[in-house]
Amino acid sequence: MRAIIFLAGAAMAASWALVWIEPPFAGADISPMALVQRGSLSLSADAAWQVWVFLGGFVAAVLAALSALRGRGSALLALAAGLSPVVLVGEAVIRADGLRRDLGLPVPFDFGDLARSWDLMQDFIRAGFWAYAVGAGLLLIAGLSGLVSRR
Repeated sequence: MRAIIFLAGAAMAASWALVWIEPPFAGADISPMALVQRGSLSLSADAAWQVWVFLGGFVAAVLAALSALRGRGSALLALAAGLSPVVLVGEAVIRADGLRRDLGLPVPFDFGDLARSWDLMQDFIRAGFWAYAVGAGLLLIAGLSGLVSRR
């Protein structure tokens, strides 16, 4: 289990510097490191809680990988890193439906539109996104199984 946590944590941490999205026509490649360097993401006292969760997930992934490398228990750190994107995606889905209601749009949230958007975006998604998603997924599973096996 420690090897999985180490590799998944390293993959999620490495995704920080890898390109996540390559815009099709113009603009710079998008990665978390590039967003911080451009000032699009900044960690400050007035930063949104989503920024703290997003960046904290990377910190938890690094700490989980280092803890696993040292042979220590890292299930809680793996769980924290793996849960960070789940929390952010869940909040975005909830907020999207709330935004629709706030704007008074008569159209309900349609997961078919989400699927079509995903089909379009797949051409522009690069290795960084996949390293983040797969690493977080494995960390979530490893963290849950590590915590359950202790009981």
